[in-house]
Amino acid sequence: MPSPRDIPQVKKLWHELPYDKYIVKYTPELEAYTIARDFFLKHNEYTHFVVCPDDLEVTKEGLETLLNYTKLYPIISGISNIDEDRPYVYAVQPLGCDFTRDHPPSQKWYSDDGDYNGVRMPDKLIIQVGHSGFCCEVISREVMDKVSWVGSSNGGRGHFDWQFSKDCHELGIPIHVHFSVNFWHRRNEQQIKTMLHKNTDENIGYEFWLIDR
Repeated sequence: MPSPRDIPQVKKLWHELPYDKYIVKYTPELEAYTIARDFFLKHNEYTHFVVCPDDLEVTKEGLETLLNYTKLYPIISGISNIDEDRPYVYAVQPLGCDFTRDHPPSQKWYSDDGDYNGVRMPDKLIIQVGHSGFCCEVISREVMDKVSWVGSSNGGRGHFDWQFSKDCHELGIPIHVHFSVNFWHRRNEQQIKTMLHKNTDENIGYEFWLIDR
């Protein structure tokens, strides 16, 4: 959990997840993701790496639904709203993404809002997609061993999820999404705090474990 913010509704749910949580606080994005990845790769007792951004309300029920499919898919994710202003537009894009871009195109998101020029929601609950915006993405160790784990923009410091999807596309690794697992995304909260830790060179970061059983 890369965490530049302190959103009460999100942090409360962390304690309801009966798994080991490794939280990287107040650290620029590239460094935070790298710290977490390197720790995971050194500890073979963990089979999957689960990305839970600290503005995403991850429920126990939703996470456990995704974990039921880890033997079928190397990557399985839920969905989330892009932001609070677009609650019915989801941070998931279909197959056929234009990965020559360094960030996702704006008009390719799945949506069930008839007023938005997006992509119609699928008929099936689980499908392969081109891109999922780290909506509680459950990633197998085999995948983590292969991907670059850097961002696609700003010198590797931005759009981590997009570069991850691009790597998977180039490696032939499918990304699947369970469309009934819907997490609430609080993207607009504490934006100033987020930008502060993205752009500062001051090192005030730290990591800690949160273990609830």
